[in-house]
Amino acid sequence: MSERIEVPDGVERIEIDAFVAASADAVWELWTTTEGLERWWWPMFDDTRYELDVQEGGWYRFRTATGGFGVQGRYLQLDDTKRIVQSWDWLGGGEELQGEEQLVIIDFTELGDGTMVRVTQTAPLDELDDLRDGWQDTLTRLEELLD
Repeated sequence: MSERIEVPDGVERIEIDAFVAASADAVWELWTTTEGLERWWWPMFDDTRYELDVQEGGWYRFRTATGGFGVQGRYLQLDDTKRIVQSWDWLGGGEELQGEEQLVIIDFTELGDGTMVRVTQTAPLDELDDLRDGWQDTLTRLEELLD
């Protein structure tokens, strides 16, 4: 693996933690497969499409016509069952969702009978609260799936 990518000092970011009652292997599968994502990411939208090429330099795209938005990016670093580093670019939803490509880091740490998941995302200061709420919602669905 190349040099570990980190969020640069001074860059605005959020960090959200969740503890899930599953091994890092199981949680990794839920993040890196279409079948896994369908179980928890945006289950409220029946038409969500998850497209993935999970390899360093590969890409992903999640989108829903019903919700009117999506997200896409590239996999910048993958450390199997431990870490995903990806770019993040909103799709659709009007100007408020269009902006600079952001950085998302997902760390998986096995702890006893489960896995701590930490999501770190860079964003402009005025987007941090909405992102925090969105990730909290998303990670709560993951926790509930595995409880």
